[in-house]
Amino acid sequence: MEATGTNLHTLDLPSSTLSERQAHAELLLNLEAKKIASTIDVPTLPHEIQSSLRTVGQPIRLFGENNANVRDRLRMCLARIEVEKKAGGVSASMDMDIDMDNEEGGRDTPHGTMKQRQDVKEVQYTRADEDLSQARKLIAEYSISRARDRLRTERKRKLGSQLKDRTHVGSHKIVDQDEATVIKDLDHLNDCCQERYNCIKEMALEGSQYGDGRPLSAIATGRQPNVSTDPCLIATGGWTGGIKLWNGSSSALELLSTKQTAHEDRIMSVAMHQGNTCQLATASIDLTGKLWKVNKNNDVDMGSNNTENGGYGIEEMAVLKGHAARLCKIAYHPSGRFVGTTSFDHTFRLWDIEAGGKELLLQDGHWKEVFGIGFHGDGSLVSTTDFGGVVQVWDLRSGKSACHFLGHAKRVLCTEFSPDGFQLASAGDDGTIKVWDLRQRKQYASIPAHSRLVTQIKFAHDHYGQNGEYLTSCSFDGTAKVWSTRNWELLSTLRGHEGKVMGVDVLDGTDAGIVTCGYDKTMKIWR
Repeated sequence: MEATGTNLHTLDLPSSTLSERQAHAELLLNLEAKKIASTIDVPTLPHEIQSSLRTVGQPIRLFGENNANVRDRLRMCLARIEVEKKAGGVSASMDMDIDMDNEEGGRDTPHGTMKQRQDVKEVQYTRADEDLSQARKLIAEYSISRARDRLRTERKRKLGSQLKDRTHVGSHKIVDQDEATVIKDLDHLNDCCQERYNCIKEMALEGSQYGDGRPLSAIATGRQPNVSTDPCLIATGGWTGGIKLWNGSSSALELLSTKQTAHEDRIMSVAMHQGNTCQLATASIDLTGKLWKVNKNNDVDMGSNNTENGGYGIEEMAVLKGHAARLCKIAYHPSGRFVGTTSFDHTFRLWDIEAGGKELLLQDGHWKEVFGIGFHGDGSLVSTTDFGGVVQVWDLRSGKSACHFLGHAKRVLCTEFSPDGFQLASAGDDGTIKVWDLRQRKQYASIPAHSRLVTQIKFAHDHYGQNGEYLTSCSFDGTAKVWSTRNWELLSTLRGHEGKVMGVDVLDGTDAGIVTCGYDKTMKIWR
């Protein structure tokens, strides 16, 4: 500005200054957009991505882009639009544009119509088919009864703790027999927990066995219905594509059955469910999951690739086909009626076991490859994790997203609900285990657990006297660790594998212990 007498003259900024200001504003916009990009919902299917890009006025593909690059570009475009709206850059004209759209049917802008831009941000739902609707009803009925029993137990424990505190300070005298029983049960629980912790602190390697000719990648355990006579079972899967069944009640880890070439490629995950019968589920990078039934003696017609060594056979029940990319994890719903799978195709899917492995639900919503999966003990919720560092919680009864958690610095590879139902644990590339409070929907604890990526976490079960009192983890740093769920302190470090530890699980009952498998082709049992 120059002043000449009372006349003011406005001078235009040089073009170089204007370009610098514009470049600075563009840089700030990109930084803000990157901060919120992980929270933006982006379509997964290619035709939906192309439609969204056209809506915001972007080309559907640039030279050299792959599908992941295209999806990331769409995410950044939507994030920039969101930042502009929050910053007020377009908010002043937003209402006017909407009014004009209502009157004129939409006004063209460099990025498409305002009405179209708003439609991109809307959450869209599709009507569930009859099978999925019935499955949701079954899950709701199952979860309500389970939640009722779980909360009743938690209330009794909380009441016992309050009565004990009042009695300790002398402000309350126990005269009710029911109150005395509640405190007695709580004391018994605490004594069992302390005894369990003492055993864990003295835990050592009891047995080791070569499990395969190539690295073992997955392990799962289960207790058979007849606890007194039947052994605890351990199932392993490896890079050869075969699965094996072992006797977990013996330190010798006798081989009970082998299913060679169960898959055409590496097995990534194994899950076991114990109901009236013992069932296995496997997920592989050959784009399929499979369901198996474990039979004792000669109840099954043995195939040429099924070797029966200890009176057990493994029979194929169903093949789960539908994922467009390699599978990562598989898990049983607590009811045993359904299984869930995750995949590099950015989705997780729910399958009906009783319907022969029919696909019930294809759920997208992750912007990166989906890896970890875990079901709530009530069966009401499922948690999935992805390579973008997001932990997503879904309500299976309604199909909606219940909440999501952000906090991991890198990929999240595993997730597990605590048996008490109030907390969720997750772990991944950053070597930390994060515990999330489901009621307050925020981080409860962060444990610097391992020096390298965490491959698996498992809570102790809520039965056979374990009551979910500890959490196990394993890592590429060559160790498995056991953590107290009361204060998240380290109880024990298990060293014995020569290299990466790929999987971990917990043994139940009188055979209580921990089993691990590793890149060194061995499985080990710790008691």
